[in-house]
Amino acid sequence: MAPALSQSMEGLHVKRRALLVGAALSGLGFEARAGVTPSAPLFVITRSKNANVVHYEARLAASGALDREQPIGAYWVMRAEDGRREGLTWLEERLAYGWSASFDARGELLVRLRAFSGRALCVTRAENGAFCALLRIDGRPAALERIHVASDGGGLTPSVRYVDLFGTTLADRRHISERILPTGVAAGGAPHRR
Repeated sequence: MAPALSQSMEGLHVKRRALLVGAALSGLGFEARAGVTPSAPLFVITRSKNANVVHYEARLAASGALDREQPIGAYWVMRAEDGRREGLTWLEERLAYGWSASFDARGELLVRLRAFSGRALCVTRAENGAFCALLRIDGRPAALERIHVASDGGGLTPSVRYVDLFGTTLADRRHISERILPTGVAAGGAPHRR
């Protein structure tokens, strides 16, 4: 076989192996793109302001375990525009959509969102092999799927009317939700007056 043809065939085998590995990982909910750390979706944040969505993902090491250096990633999907993927800005990471993450003594990843630091999330691998973010929703252990923020106004500090948490309970796999009102807001959503 000619050397050029042999190299071409070898290149096809490498590409085919990469496609097979990528397909296998995507079947488990992992995302693998050339030059990008493999990842697995965790949850999203939607907003009343527009259709843009922040996606949070577990970043994975080559072994398939959580990456010890950068275990969490986040990015926008600009649905209100053209659907492109866009990274968070420095200000967004520091204020609204950022997080702190650390591994505890048992090796579990604990995550606190900057704008929602009252409840820690525990990122772990579920029985089906997919990664998920666990927390209590309406008092029950659940896998978080979505956080929805309803707000008024714009600018750097919009006024939050409420935050809804959506997930699936661990015990019976039922959909569950919880509405969280900011301090000083009555159950009907109107500001509480003394």
